[in-house]
Amino acid sequence: MPYKDLHSSPFALSTITKLEVFEDYAQAWLPTFIMQPAFKQMHIFDFFAGPGYDVDGVLGSPMRLLFRVKDYEKEIINQNKKIVLHFNEYEPNKTKKQEKFSLLEKNCQEFIDQHSELSKYIEVKLYNEDASTLFFKLLSDMKAYPSLVYLDQNGVKFISQQFFTELEKLKTVDFLYFVSSSYFWRLGHTPEFQKVLPLDMSQVKRGRYTDVHRIVSGALKATLPNESALKLFPFSIRKDPNIYGIIFGAKHYRAVDKFLTIAWQRNETNGEADFDIDGEIISEPIQLDIFAASEPRKLTKVEAFKGDIRHQVLAGELADNGRVLLYTYEAGHLPRHATDVLKELKTQGKVQYEGGSPGISYKTVYTDKEIIKYTLNGTVKH
Repeated sequence: MPYKDLHSSPFALSTITKLEVFEDYAQAWLPTFIMQPAFKQMHIFDFFAGPGYDVDGVLGSPMRLLFRVKDYEKEIINQNKKIVLHFNEYEPNKTKKQEKFSLLEKNCQEFIDQHSELSKYIEVKLYNEDASTLFFKLLSDMKAYPSLVYLDQNGVKFISQQFFTELEKLKTVDFLYFVSSSYFWRLGHTPEFQKVLPLDMSQVKRGRYTDVHRIVSGALKATLPNESALKLFPFSIRKDPNIYGIIFGAKHYRAVDKFLTIAWQRNETNGEADFDIDGEIISEPIQLDIFAASEPRKLTKVEAFKGDIRHQVLAGELADNGRVLLYTYEAGHLPRHATDVLKELKTQGKVQYEGGSPGISYKTVYTDKEIIKYTLNGTVKH
């Protein structure tokens, strides 16, 4: 796949969306480990860092990370923590002069010079190497410390099994892949792409083009060992006519909660894309006609999920807040979506539970370890 210079022009809106999701997750990730006494170091790896800014001075991922670390300066000092930032920038087509790497060095040094207090608690390690080689060199650090890994590639190479298998083994590592998923729609049948991720392209083509990033994420999920605790969630990004996307991975539900919160804040309709991926948003009023009664309105993603939760609670299959919370996370939804259902069922007199809240939250279930049982009121009609 040809190399493309992503920094020779201003960042596109799709690139800014990706960078903002990366940045938002780093901001949510940092305090999780800063405030835990057991961890003295945290590591962040950006294997495709770029020079730090685009041509218009818009912040790239390394500068965004430095500013987010700066936000927690007081907490880091008080907790006596160290943050190690690994930034790699390598231009494979330029063997003599690595201009972007030189700019990355300059921009990082300028930032640290302007914030001299940073040197007390952060270390910036810079690399100018092929990411596929560097990844394995740095695996020991990923294994040893809580880590956040960015694989912001321009393509699909890094979702191949050799990299994905190593990430799956790591216990305290969250990662965000950026994948050019639409390449699979066009080239997924070729030996090069089948080697990266085997897909049944006849089945893929029967689906919608806009679902291609979901399909790639689902295919990756299918390669996981049955006993794997790794959770994967896609977030599709459209840059007409292409579909790109982020694949988020983590083994802990606290991380899942943070990522899903960020995703749904970006799109309250589906929490899964920066566009109307399922065609749920109606731009014009629906015209009622003689056929309306025979064609019921399609449920939105949130409505369908709420209906599913309602059915399973009333069937006794989701009998407490812990089970509902796990089911909600696995479905890629927010706890409040399920909370709405349980509160409504209680108001209707169909379900009872102690207290005013059904307790569907990470804090209640995992931090406070409070399990709230749901009791059905007699024979309940769904």
